[in-house]
Amino acid sequence: MASNWTVCGVCNFRNINKASVVWCSECDEGLCGECTEHHGASKSTRNHETISITEYQKLPTNVLEITQTCQKHKEHYQTFCKKHDCPCCRRCVIETHNDCNDLTAIEDIVKNVKSSNAWFEVEQILIQMLKHVQRIRNDRTENLKCLQDQRVEIECNINQTRKMINDHLDKIQDKIIKELYANEENESKRIKLLLCEIEDIEKGISDLQGNQNNIRQHASELQTFLALKHIEKEVSDKAECIQSVLKNEDMKIKTLALEVNKDVQNICRADCFGSVSVDSKSCKVVIDSNKNKEAQMMIPSLISKCIDDIKLSNKMQIDLQSTGSVRGCAILPNGKMMFCDYNKGNLIVLKSNGMHEFEIRLDTCAFDLAYFERESSIAVTSGFGSNVIHIIDPNSRTIKRTIKSRDTQFGIALNKTVLVCCKSGKGIMEVQLNGESEKALVSFSMPPFSYVAVHGDNMYYTNKDNHSVTCYDIHGNLKWEFKDTQTLQYPQGISVDNNGNVYVVSRDTHSVVIITPDGERCRTILSSRDGLSSPRALHFEPTSNKLLVANENKIAFLFDVS
Repeated sequence: MASNWTVCGVCNFRNINKASVVWCSECDEGLCGECTEHHGASKSTRNHETISITEYQKLPTNVLEITQTCQKHKEHYQTFCKKHDCPCCRRCVIETHNDCNDLTAIEDIVKNVKSSNAWFEVEQILIQMLKHVQRIRNDRTENLKCLQDQRVEIECNINQTRKMINDHLDKIQDKIIKELYANEENESKRIKLLLCEIEDIEKGISDLQGNQNNIRQHASELQTFLALKHIEKEVSDKAECIQSVLKNEDMKIKTLALEVNKDVQNICRADCFGSVSVDSKSCKVVIDSNKNKEAQMMIPSLISKCIDDIKLSNKMQIDLQSTGSVRGCAILPNGKMMFCDYNKGNLIVLKSNGMHEFEIRLDTCAFDLAYFERESSIAVTSGFGSNVIHIIDPNSRTIKRTIKSRDTQFGIALNKTVLVCCKSGKGIMEVQLNGESEKALVSFSMPPFSYVAVHGDNMYYTNKDNHSVTCYDIHGNLKWEFKDTQTLQYPQGISVDNNGNVYVVSRDTHSVVIITPDGERCRTILSSRDGLSSPRALHFEPTSNKLLVANENKIAFLFDVS
């Protein structure tokens, strides 16, 4: 359960009982007036957003009870595991989620959650469900009125018929009237009971809408995200209730009808006035089930982007001061950028602002590079220069070790704790970081100057000879191959964003192309108009959502991707 929001958490820690006046969602505790002043002045908390307790207590009780820290380890949530659909603290990741691939920073997940597709879909479903319930209520009210009108009409007919006969009909008239009222009362009672159930559902949906509005106005991003799970469950329950109502036998349209006995006019032979029956017809209200939609409501993948919606901004042009033979590039987690100067055999290191910092001289050519954070090291292939992979420490600017091979290696990427590289004439190979072993993931006659990228359980490589991009799963099974020579010619550097969209350099069309995750469609996102001239390398950095593109001729560009 979340901290007690009625008392000041700081004072309570010092065994002082003071009522809180504001709530800090980031600290997950209430603060009194005095502590609020210290909280706003402290360097570590001055940027925290607070909300008055009177506003905070407007949140639904189940939201107030949501904790923003791990109950097992008493640490703040830092990541979200998409595989297990749960937030994790630092220790949770180490103990339980170390092998999970889809771990995302919690800040990225909760960012803009109130404007996310998932939140919007729940909001729209609630609106639609309320409309459905109102339609059902109107339909039942209309049927109730119809029964009343029909009862009045039939009663009138009975009375008119009754006037045509003498007092002998009094007895059977009373009998049929009683039967009529009994049937109408029975059916009306059933409909009224169903209307009560419908009104309860309607009130529940309206309460959900009110809670959602309060959450949007007063809850933190994390609270909103965690509350979304509860709301989705309640929405699903309400949807099932609506479907249950529609299947109820009492949803069938009831009507009253009178069949007058033909012998009534011959009173001596008549033994009854007629009969009252209740007919049923299928309900006129038809509602499409939201089950399929609800099954697709996932968290911020909850927030996948179509390639048509991807935009580049904040263009930074970079002068690499190289010999004009750039082949590989990468953005490091700290924002620094690295480039391979192929002919000169140099690694060029730039600061995040594009300023030149230093170079690392190799004894071979430098074709492509991959950064692995666990060792804070860079793996660099040598291309035709030499059949080696250098493991470099960028801090000491030295070569830590060299992995030798009998084959020429070009594009390189990291898959968890192993290297994946393109070997000319061999295919896509997996190489251990210690260089002790390697194995073929996909065996074929791979052309030189091919690049490779790894995302999740998929591998992607470029083939300049047939102008294609091919996707395999990690077991070497072909998933798709993309070719469009009007758009993609002489593909080179390749990278993949968080949504599985594939970015590829097209050298001969002087462009960068994005391919959909299924390999069915592409879009040119950068061209010569943006400064591209025989581009060779690119890299998408998933944490900062930045795209680095390098021309062969000393110039590179850095973009923000949104």
